[in-house]
Amino acid sequence: MLRKPKTFPKEQRRIFRAPDLKGMLQVSKKLTDVQRYWVHLTLSPSNNPNIVISEDQRQLRYVPQYWRKRGNYHEGVLGYPPITSGKHYWMVDVSRKEAWYLGLCDRSYFQSSNFQGRSKNYQPRCGYWVIGLHTFEYNVEYNAFGEDAARDPLTLVLSVTVPPQRIGVFLDYEARELSFYNVTNHGFLIYKFSRCSFPKEVFPYFNPGTCPEPMTLHWPSS
Repeated sequence: MLRKPKTFPKEQRRIFRAPDLKGMLQVSKKLTDVQRYWVHLTLSPSNNPNIVISEDQRQLRYVPQYWRKRGNYHEGVLGYPPITSGKHYWMVDVSRKEAWYLGLCDRSYFQSSNFQGRSKNYQPRCGYWVIGLHTFEYNVEYNAFGEDAARDPLTLVLSVTVPPQRIGVFLDYEARELSFYNVTNHGFLIYKFSRCSFPKEVFPYFNPGTCPEPMTLHWPSS
C-alpha cells in the first residue's frame, strides 16, 4: 500500500539549485585546449641570497638570511627559455603559500636597479603582467596589477571563490593575451590581460613573496 508523501511547511522548504554542469564542462574544455601547449620551463639562478632554487630548477623558496647585509636584490626569478612567439602554457603549484606573484616579465625591466618589489612596479608599462596573492593577518586577497586610461598603476581585487592550489598560465603571444586559470576549480579563468604590448622577448616570472613555502613548476608528465 502506497503512503502519501510527507510534505513540509512552506517556510521549511529550500530550493535546490543544480550546478551549471554545461558551464563547468565548457570551462574544463578550455583548460584542456590550452594545456596542449604545455612547455617545459626551468627557473633561472638568482643572486638573491634569500631565494633558494631546487637542484632540478623547478622549485623556489623564500629563505631569509638575516646574517647577510642588505643588498639591491630582486625578489623574483625568471623562467627559461624566453618566449618570442606562439602559444605557451605552464602550471605552478602554490598550494601552501600565503603570498606569491606570477606572470610575465620584460627582462630589461627585471634587470633594472630601480625595482623595489612594490605593487606600483607591477604594471604593464613597467614590463610586468602579473597577478598575486596577499595575506594580511586573516584576510586573503588576490590581485591583478594593471593600468587605467591614464596609465596610472591599478590594483584590481579578484573574485576567487575556490582558493587555487595550482594555477595554469597561458600566453598567446600573437593574440597579445595572457590568461590565468584556477586548475583547482575546473580551470575557471582568474584573470586575463588583453591587448598587451609585449616586447620581442618575454620571460615567465615567479616571485615567492616573503612566504617560506615552495612554489613548484609542474611539467606535463608530473
